[in-house]
Amino acid sequence: MTKYLLRTVKLTSLLLIVSLFTLFLQNFVLCHIDHNKLRIDGFYLEDENSLDVVLTGASELYTGFSPGLAYEKFGFTSYPYATASVTAGAALTQIKEIERTQNPKLIMVEVNPFIYPDDSNEHNEGSIRKYIDAVPLGENKLEYIDRLNPENKEEYVFPLIKYHSCWDEYPGGIKFLAPLISQHLRGYTLLKGYKSNIGKCGYDEQYLNQKLVNDSTEADLTPFSEEKLREVLQYCKENEIKIVFFRAPHLEREVDYESFCMTNRAGKIIKSYGFDFINFERDPVTMSYPPELYYNVQHLNAYGSAKFTEYLGSIIRDKYGVGETELFSEQKRCWDEAADYYRKLYKTCDDLLKETPVGAVTVIDEANPENNKNNIELGEDLEGMNLIKKHNSTA
Repeated sequence: MTKYLLRTVKLTSLLLIVSLFTLFLQNFVLCHIDHNKLRIDGFYLEDENSLDVVLTGASELYTGFSPGLAYEKFGFTSYPYATASVTAGAALTQIKEIERTQNPKLIMVEVNPFIYPDDSNEHNEGSIRKYIDAVPLGENKLEYIDRLNPENKEEYVFPLIKYHSCWDEYPGGIKFLAPLISQHLRGYTLLKGYKSNIGKCGYDEQYLNQKLVNDSTEADLTPFSEEKLREVLQYCKENEIKIVFFRAPHLEREVDYESFCMTNRAGKIIKSYGFDFINFERDPVTMSYPPELYYNVQHLNAYGSAKFTEYLGSIIRDKYGVGETELFSEQKRCWDEAADYYRKLYKTCDDLLKETPVGAVTVIDEANPENNKNNIELGEDLEGMNLIKKHNSTA
């Protein structure tokens, strides 16, 4: 009897070791690591029920809103639970994951995923994986994968299968591995998911911003996007989730007008379910932002994100009653450090932006980095250490 028990213990121990090693490989080694994975991973490092506000959506969030600055100015904690080009199909999973891990006073959803002109992004494996690969295996992730129903389903459940052959990227090709390990050793991210780029849009384009403030023209969403938006709204209504939907500010051109009209339509649908919708593409304040506050037409730069963070933060405080939070001493130390670190990064950005001519627009081409111009990423590792160190060493 003792011999069989000993064998069982040994076999169980072996299986546990293999499982832990496999988990380590899947999360730190044989995986695709970029700023999206770091941001989502960092969200799960936050103490449970410690975030007052969680913002979800696409890249407008982590480039346009700084949790460190919002904490410094208003005293509430926040995090952009967002990835680049996130799909409409992922929106419900995002909300469910936020609810599973946090008990925020407010969830804010940016509606960009619902207003793409077609549904091609929903089938883009890169857009899908930027989010779901980093989500811990659990009921919500499996539910999303079931809805997605891909042919290679096992690769979404266990990303290790997809990335098992990426050994050749080491050691030099994985620039995000050290920050990933660093944030786990520290237990939190310094910039709380914030990221931006240096660039200043010029006035050479015919922007429509000032003309659109009173424009209520609507255009239909794609049937799929409207279905997913209504699915999210119905879920939030049935579960009485305190949630606000909004559209981030952009530089609007003639080519963007259809999306602008689709935003109006999305807002009408949202309000029909009894939820607030804030359209910053029609707000006189945000639509008066000059082009040099953007690093490209879709994203605010460091100056613009600071201005928008303070504006949105004041709305969160004054309209939705999210004020200064009570934190344990260690939590307060971490958030004070985040605010201080944001200031260091902003000072670096300020120095660089002063040297950046108006019209030096950042071209973002993740597939072909050699095509990028003036692409100095602020907080590219979600800490900005490399940029700060490089700047300070040459200052």
